[in-house]
Amino acid sequence: MTLAAIFSSPTCVEVIEAIQDHLPALYFAFGRGRTELLAEELGREWDFLTPGEKRSVRWMIQEAEENNPGLFGPRRQNLRRLLLQGIGYHHAGLSPLLKDLVERLYESRLIYVLFCTETFAVGVNFPAASTVFDACRKWDGQEFRPLLNREFFQMAGRAGRRGYDPVGRVFVRIDERFPEQTGFYREGEVEPVRGRLTISPNTVLSLLHWKTDAEIRRLLEKNLSVYQSNKESRQLRQEVHKLEEKAAELARCFCPDRGQPCCELYRVKLRKELNQLKKSKHRNRADSKLRRQEIQILLQKGRKKCRYKVCLDAAKKARRLEERIHLLHKRLKQLEKHSRDYVREFENVWGLLEKLGYVQGRELLPRGKFALYVHVQEILVTELVFSGIILESPPAEAAAILAGVDYQPGRDEQVIPPPFSLERVEELRRFLLQSGVPEYFCVWSPLPAALAAAWYEGASFEQLLGMTNLQEGDVFSILRREIDLLRQIERAAGEERALALLARELRRRLDRDEVAVVGV
Repeated sequence: MTLAAIFSSPTCVEVIEAIQDHLPALYFAFGRGRTELLAEELGREWDFLTPGEKRSVRWMIQEAEENNPGLFGPRRQNLRRLLLQGIGYHHAGLSPLLKDLVERLYESRLIYVLFCTETFAVGVNFPAASTVFDACRKWDGQEFRPLLNREFFQMAGRAGRRGYDPVGRVFVRIDERFPEQTGFYREGEVEPVRGRLTISPNTVLSLLHWKTDAEIRRLLEKNLSVYQSNKESRQLRQEVHKLEEKAAELARCFCPDRGQPCCELYRVKLRKELNQLKKSKHRNRADSKLRRQEIQILLQKGRKKCRYKVCLDAAKKARRLEERIHLLHKRLKQLEKHSRDYVREFENVWGLLEKLGYVQGRELLPRGKFALYVHVQEILVTELVFSGIILESPPAEAAAILAGVDYQPGRDEQVIPPPFSLERVEELRRFLLQSGVPEYFCVWSPLPAALAAAWYEGASFEQLLGMTNLQEGDVFSILRREIDLLRQIERAAGEERALALLARELRRRLDRDEVAVVGV
């Protein structure tokens, strides 16, 4: 794999022109809108397909549309046009059917430049002759940050097709406005995957139900995350110990006169300080003048005749060691700060579940037995059921309520409001929060309610898209997540026949047409 940098903020048209001998290319951009924008930009200048290739693309599109009428809809007509030019884009906002079509065209070598987000580099392997990075920094939900080595090589590794390309080429577009934000990556410094144990209500209930005290303690104290942190801490302490030993050896180079006016090492330091004081803008202040006089008096004393260069070299080495030791201590503090006390977290959630009536000691009460089979927002879902809200609501409203479980809307997302009130759910949430349930165990949004209700009542997918500015892939995800939640509720209902029947009926009505596509 060879790596090249493209300077002076070139447009994507200029980039593709420069690398046209190394296509097909995966052009990674961080943002759905950005992939579409770049594809449009390239589509105004380039058409890669021969007449024969266009016929093949047209045939594949026609076949896909026959099986799925309205595949492109009014929103994706630009994608159809771009595909007929050998250009595509791929991101999570596309419906699974469209993503499948784009992937099949790419596999058939009928797409020469595919603009994609990093999700294209995860899971299924789609290699290219080259990969292009539109930028080396991305928004991680909290801030813009440079790509990690691991992220970069995950995407860059798609360059080079076995049996076709002797080398894979990776091009990095450097934004001249932020050249310092362009990362430089080394395969030898790929960050290890960090283990992370989540202590959710379901984790606590499952452990209490299935494991002994000894097994629970072993899991909490010896999981991968703890193991990795402890291992790194041990390695850092060993390195600190070795460096301190070296520093102690260097200290033996210094004689007892070190730090005295006769020591040349000390005199060098004094002369440096004197020069700084003379140049300082505060040189006329009384304390500055006094200090200069003190230094001059000290320098008038006689210097000891010795091989001071040995001490000078040792002092430089000692300084470098101190800097390294300081950095290691800083990293150790970070590890201590971010280390998690899983035992305490487990006991806190356990205490909360006892307070809410889910468990009594180690025994699971009815709420606990129900939540044992729920794997998302367990407390909120359980309370929606046990409060009667789900069973007492008309089925379309029940579908609307459950669509909002664990949904966190984006800043600009909009959906028309539903024709019914969701105040009971809001009241329940407020009650749970006042009862001490953390916000992250009560994540719910009214935003997708109208979509789920309309879909339950038989609306077409196209009608759903007319109710919102969400992309089709997002609407699909909302409904698929709800179908999965309904499956969990049906299992958790056990002998509660009315609840099981309701969950099954909701699932049957939601799991249809475009949303029923699974595994694409």
